[in-house]
Amino acid sequence: MADETLGTILLVEDESADVQLIRRAFSVAGVLNPIAHAANAQEAMAYLSGVGGSFPTPILILLDLGLPGMTGFQLMEWLRSRKALRRIPVVVLTNDPESSSINSAYDLGANSYLIKPGTIEGVQRVVDSLRDYWLSLNEPPRLALAKDRAS
Repeated sequence: MADETLGTILLVEDESADVQLIRRAFSVAGVLNPIAHAANAQEAMAYLSGVGGSFPTPILILLDLGLPGMTGFQLMEWLRSRKALRRIPVVVLTNDPESSSINSAYDLGANSYLIKPGTIEGVQRVVDSLRDYWLSLNEPPRLALAKDRAS
């Protein structure tokens, strides 16, 4: 099972009910990794840049595309333009099933694109799959240290 030594998961999600549901699903799945939360792209950028403190570089970003203000697409574009951050795996977890959105997300460097399920059981299956693949089987890239992230 994953644990804190493997790193932080950054959840970029503006819907508080979805945040609670996803956090609970990770807990039920036995994932001990800390989950940092950003309610919008600007908060995510601040976290990833270390604004206001030194935050652990996430080993995985779960990204909703329908964020207020700056979209998830814009955040991904910013993220992939930063040498110290571009290797962080990004799993899009959104309500948008449009093929144009899926293609745009992959064009911007998404590592996976998942549609949010409409049930608690569906969310649990998604989180179990994230745990099994991204936190257990996947060989993560070497990530930059926090002091190198602003570039």
